[in-house]
Amino acid sequence: MTEKIDVNELGRRVDLGSLSAEDLVASLRDALSEPAGARTVDASFFARLVRGASKSQLEAIMSSDARRPVLDAIFGRMSEFYSSRGTSSKRQVVHWHVTGAPGGGSDDFQTVMHGTCTVSTDLAEEPRTELFMDGVEFLEVVTDNASPITLFMTRRLKVSGDVGFATALQKMFTIPSA
Repeated sequence: MTEKIDVNELGRRVDLGSLSAEDLVASLRDALSEPAGARTVDASFFARLVRGASKSQLEAIMSSDARRPVLDAIFGRMSEFYSSRGTSSKRQVVHWHVTGAPGGGSDDFQTVMHGTCTVSTDLAEEPRTELFMDGVEFLEVVTDNASPITLFMTRRLKVSGDVGFATALQKMFTIPSA
């Protein structure tokens, strides 16, 4: 790649078909390595980027060294998009398992929702529900580019624990869409 491409520009107006998977990965890696990191990436432009990327481009992101910074950026901003309206006053814990990590295994996160949403990589609390999905499906779900219910029905999203609560999770977040 000859010049640095701004991630917001990718979502705004760059034809992702004209970019190699390597250039897309490098752009995300560069954007997330900046001091302001994820805060500089507009969530709706990121959603548009995910919508416009090919499956092979998304697979390249989620199998590269940009995977963890992308996941950290998404989970790091999850509290910004959490809405406690209509949620239980009880403490709700969700374990997220984003499978398909390079070298096998998964990247695991815990969200605790109780008026606010906090995120950690320490799965210390008993979850009400656990979600298992690969990296591409995760990107599509969190950017409102795929229906979690459809993914569940086609067995590309697995749920352990309270399935009803899992189906309500999407309503607890204001998900930026493309």
